[in-house]
Amino acid sequence: MAYKYLGKSYIRPDAINKVTGKAVFLDDIRLPGMLHAAILRPKYAHARILSIDTSEAEKCPGVVKVVTGKGCTYRYGDNIRDLVPMAIDKVRHIGEPVAAVIADTPRHAYAALDKIKVEYDPLPVYIDARQAMSEDAVLIHEELGEYWHLPTLNPKPGTNIANVYHLKKGRGEEGFEEADVIIEGEFNYPFGSCAALEPHGSIVWFKEDRTIEIWSSSICPFIIRDDIAHSYGVPVSDVRVHIPDIGGCFGYKSDITVEQTIAWIASFVPGRPVKWVASRKEDITSTLLAHGIRTVMKIGAKRDGKLVALKTTVYHSGGAYSDTAVNVTIAATHNSTGPYEFEHCDLTGYTVYTNTPPVGAFRGYGHPEPQFATERMMDMLARKLNMDPFELRRKNYLREGSTNSLGERMWKSNGDMQACAERVQQIVFGKPKEKQEDDQFYYGRGFAALMKSPKGAPFSTKGCYMKMNIDGSVSVNMGGAEVGQGLRTVVRQIAAEALKIPPEKVRCYNEIDTQFSPYEWQTIGSMFTMQGGRAIVRAAEKLIQGLKKTAAQVLRTDEDYLEYDGEYVYLRSDPSIRVPVTQLARGYITDNGITIGDLAQSVADARLPRYSNPDQNGQGNLGVTYTFGAQAAEIRIEKKTGRIYVDHFASVFDVGQVINPIQIRGTVLGGVLMGLGAALYEEVKFDEEGRILNPHYFQYHIPTYKEAPQQTIEFIETPDPIGAFGARGIGEHPVIGVPPAILNAIYDAIGVDFYEIPVTPEKIKQALEARTEKEYA
Repeated sequence: MAYKYLGKSYIRPDAINKVTGKAVFLDDIRLPGMLHAAILRPKYAHARILSIDTSEAEKCPGVVKVVTGKGCTYRYGDNIRDLVPMAIDKVRHIGEPVAAVIADTPRHAYAALDKIKVEYDPLPVYIDARQAMSEDAVLIHEELGEYWHLPTLNPKPGTNIANVYHLKKGRGEEGFEEADVIIEGEFNYPFGSCAALEPHGSIVWFKEDRTIEIWSSSICPFIIRDDIAHSYGVPVSDVRVHIPDIGGCFGYKSDITVEQTIAWIASFVPGRPVKWVASRKEDITSTLLAHGIRTVMKIGAKRDGKLVALKTTVYHSGGAYSDTAVNVTIAATHNSTGPYEFEHCDLTGYTVYTNTPPVGAFRGYGHPEPQFATERMMDMLARKLNMDPFELRRKNYLREGSTNSLGERMWKSNGDMQACAERVQQIVFGKPKEKQEDDQFYYGRGFAALMKSPKGAPFSTKGCYMKMNIDGSVSVNMGGAEVGQGLRTVVRQIAAEALKIPPEKVRCYNEIDTQFSPYEWQTIGSMFTMQGGRAIVRAAEKLIQGLKKTAAQVLRTDEDYLEYDGEYVYLRSDPSIRVPVTQLARGYITDNGITIGDLAQSVADARLPRYSNPDQNGQGNLGVTYTFGAQAAEIRIEKKTGRIYVDHFASVFDVGQVINPIQIRGTVLGGVLMGLGAALYEEVKFDEEGRILNPHYFQYHIPTYKEAPQQTIEFIETPDPIGAFGARGIGEHPVIGVPPAILNAIYDAIGVDFYEIPVTPEKIKQALEARTEKEYA
């Protein structure tokens, strides 16, 4: 379908402020009487606190107050309330807040930290889920059985298992009896960091009238509002949260991270705002990490390649607190099928407490990690069956009439996986491979298919408030967070299309304020274009209906005889009988000055249709809608150094409807580079004592422009009935297939299978040496 404003590239409405440095981020905010906090972290990743002496710190210049967790009586969390704002009698990870100094300047606050004396009694440290699951493991949370949790969760008191999620489809594990061929493998997606350019930060102000005002670099302002109100026993309406411009997210700003801690600190100095902004080290060690997922997978198939059964066990090292990890584990578990149909599934996910910083969302939210295993296994299965890997996949793709692991039936409108795969195959594999090896390099090509669903919640609403101004321009206010993904451009274009006015006449909000903004659960799951876009369309339809209602009084006719074209409301049978929308925006003023009709404004919201909790088999409408895609890599491996060069990377996604061509290409370009970082460079490393060894950019290497490959990016458009104008999500998807595509290419180049990432030059050299030794043994 041809649209007037969709499918065209428009400049981002926030572009000028950002490139000129005039955008206001959290650290730019100054408030009257503002104080500054510095936070003490422990020497141990797991220890009992025997004593804290703050007396010397309290005497330091500029110090107003020194705060500890003593006296804190509440816990918080949306899924499981296992979190405390500051350690009370025990520390559980190396970045946990132990004490804080409030001072007149950041310099004074940090200088006083060294004067705080803490005595600890060290406890055993567990970095990996399997360590923490051992029978003799010391409990990280002795009170696990006492914590409030959602009724859908299944914690195991007396263990370090925060939640067990189990899904059974068909005959479950018994389905392997029908298989002719079975393969097994274990894959590791290590800890990583979202590493946004802007670190976490927050300002909290307990006011004299008992209201609480907060500024945060977060994408969940309404969750912050609700949790703070609950913790401090005030009405939700008395907590106000502002979200200024945000310098990147990629996942770890989508849950409460630092806000409760800064609120606890600020509560000791009522009447004065307290500000804290993380250092780069604190951003990595003390907020949320990503991944930590080990996937054990078993696949059964017929000799002709038909997939029969899948058994997946996800061991998720969820960190010291599990509130943010449990849903990542669940998503990883039921999405471990990838874009394939298995008649029988036995899928189990363990969220396990470990003495590492809490694990939360990362771009892809539980999809990249298990599908890394799935796509590696598909290539291995093809070799065992002596079958073309593309044919194996083609035989098993989810398509119309298929049923996924959750028991959801697939429809044509869910997207065309096969079309994406065939296009990528044509781009990368449609020509003979030029060479396998030369004096300097080995060469390889690898493929990966992928799918992603949102990870929402039954109440995950996105709201829209829309008002028409007297000149016919429109102001749109929503609660979705702009983190660099181009959300405001999407708002303008969808609103323009729905209202039949140029995007230049649509002004999109530039700050979120819970006092004025419509409700938004969180800006997560690549759902805003689809779900938020639907809210925009609904609001536009209501606004247009309001214009027609007023115009019907002016033109003395019935509403259903009227049409709207962006400039006029007119009589369908005689378009010359009309009234300009500019005369209807605030109601119509008659010749004698009487105003009739209503203001042209509307409110609407949208949520995923029939999204549900899992049933007793772990199934249900937990996916609802899907985006399919295919990716492939062309690589070189340098013989001398073991370094991997990605020369070309291709991506094709079925996005339903392209809203903005330039912007969507940027989304894929950046996502592929993030996936490349995971595959080849990025890993947050711990020592045996739970200390992070590389909490800085010069140690934690994220790919730069130098490592960016040439990319081919294309889109297929199978309209989605849920999304606005057929659009579906794409924000997170480009990272998912990158690691398996690269590792499949590595096997193509040197014949070695890797089961974990990152694949560094050192690992390549070791593998080549081992291969040589085996050949000459």
